Amino acid sequence: MTRHVLSSLVSEDSIRRLKHFLAVLKGPSEFHKDSRRYFRYAAPQDGHAGTSLRGRNLECQLTKDYHRVEKGLALRSPRSKFGADVMARLSTLLPVVTVMEPDAPYARFAEQASQALKQWNAGHGVDSEVAPRSDSFPQPDWDVNFVDTFFNSRKSVRQFDSKRPVSPEVLNRAVGLAATTPSVCNRQPWQVRFYLGDRVQSVLAFQNGNAGFRSEVPCVALITVDTRMFSGASERNQPWIEGGVFAMSLVYALHGIGLQTCMLNMSVLNSQAAAVRSATGLEDAEQIVMMVAIGYAPGDYRVARSPRRNIPDLMQIHM
Repeated sequence: MTRHVLSSLVSEDSIRRLKHFLAVLKGPSEFHKDSRRYFRYAAPQDGHAGTSLRGRNLECQLTKDYHRVEKGLALRSPRSKFGADVMARLSTLLPVVTVMEPDAPYARFAEQASQALKQWNAGHGVDSEVAPRSDSFPQPDWDVNFVDTFFNSRKSVRQFDSKRPVSPEVLNRAVGLAATTPSVCNRQPWQVRFYLGDRVQSVLAFQNGNAGFRSEVPCVALITVDTRMFSGASERNQPWIEGGVFAMSLVYALHGIGLQTCMLNMSVLNSQAAAVRSATGLEDAEQIVMMVAIGYAPGDYRVARSPRRNIPDLMQIHM
């Protein structure tokens, strides 16, 4: 009997060790798959950008370069002449985009930036359309104390009024607000898909954290980032950064117009992400960032306490 129990324990311990070993091995495998996906779709670095660029890779490069002009002209004292490399790439790529996507907005922005750079370097001043003055756009005029209420009142909600639908008009307004999110070189690589009605349950089934309230959710957002809008090894982590800041902007926009949300992480294996892509029709180049449950809370509901760290634990001031 004792020998049998010992044998059983050894066997269980061996199985446990084997499972741990396999789990450790899975990490490098998943990183390798992530790396292959990124470099399969990412654009080349600036020095290797040429006339063979197409689609979103072409948009990536031209957007980076037209925004470099905008940033340079937005400085207090722009250099008397700048942007030789940028101008060379714009001169090379603008004829390509004129043939490939002549009506694309980014093509127009790139052409305007090219002309503005020529104008500045010729000594004719800053183009106010490419680098607008502050008096040309709305300035904030509100009680600054309201900001504290706004931020502190947002909570992750897991109770929804399933009988109160979320309208497409409300979602459209929220995305319009979230579209102001800053992005690296203004590339705006985000995409958000909203699912309503019967689609909600099938999409949420790919995310485990919502199982306890899935049946109450009237709308779910799936946020992705297009890998083709990034370039080179140095930007390999940028899709996650871009997706994260956009998701937070979207959630605050929804909060501002009266909806409640719960951000749902999609930290999953590549096989699970592939299943989501297949079920929702995502392109392989799209990096899945997260889901967000969206709706109106009932009249009375509870939220997780979620204590916050103390401010001194979050910041340092160096002088």
